[in-house]
Amino acid sequence: MSTPHRLILSLAGILISGSVLAVQPPEAPRPPVAPAPPGKQINVFNGADEGYALVDSSKDSVTTTGSGIDGVQIKHLKETVKGQFLWFRDQGKAYLLQDATLLARINAAWQPTQELGQQMSSLGKQMGAQGKSMGALGKQMSAQGRNQSAAARSESEQMKALGRQQGEVGRQLGQASRRQALASSDSERAAADREVEKLQAKMESLQDQMEQHGDRLAAMNDRDDASMQALSRQMKENGKPMDALGKQMQALGKQQEQASKAADKATRAIIEEALRSGKARPV
Repeated sequence: MSTPHRLILSLAGILISGSVLAVQPPEAPRPPVAPAPPGKQINVFNGADEGYALVDSSKDSVTTTGSGIDGVQIKHLKETVKGQFLWFRDQGKAYLLQDATLLARINAAWQPTQELGQQMSSLGKQMGAQGKSMGALGKQMSAQGRNQSAAARSESEQMKALGRQQGEVGRQLGQASRRQALASSDSERAAADREVEKLQAKMESLQDQMEQHGDRLAAMNDRDDASMQALSRQMKENGKPMDALGKQMQALGKQQEQASKAADKATRAIIEEALRSGKARPV
């Protein structure tokens, strides 16, 4: 056997016993969960002080802040009070504020948070779309891995079968060579020569097939590797916008936190004003 043949067989052996059989399809990344369909607008902001709820019956909108929110009472008021109102607690007592001027100021205080919320919702939709794109690429990578694994296994199994045949032909060739060497007559020697030539031709044919499978296996790995690398590059490129969107979302989240604190401070100042002026009534 020539040196190139030995090198090809060695390469084939490495491919069979190593990376080819170890190929596992990569797990497809899961796309982000799609945002829930729009329904009631309920904004909740945490706070250590006594809570309040800004309710708009006509828009089915509720914004709550703080603790001690009486959901049952608010639901009852929402069914009986028309338009917008502010429910709040002060020193353990519940109050209702319906003054249009004060409510307008409260709405203005919370307006920045509403705008930021819309921006965050828009970014969330963009991230969802980007996530679906990355998920589709992940599925392609997974399918590519499965196909690569199946095709490589097929080539490897055929090479193993050819190797077994070569082993058997080699055994027969050894026996024929011994008969050739021990032949006591010209006819016996001629018969042994023909058998040796026949087995050598068969061995060469098996070796040619082995090399063809080895070449296909190597080309398959090169092709599949290139395809997988291309998908990986696409995944990386698709990840860049997701990173940028995530940073924007983080920045908006900080702005939302600051805007919420400012709105809460303004609302509590208006609550104190309503209590002093008597525009808030106990409920």
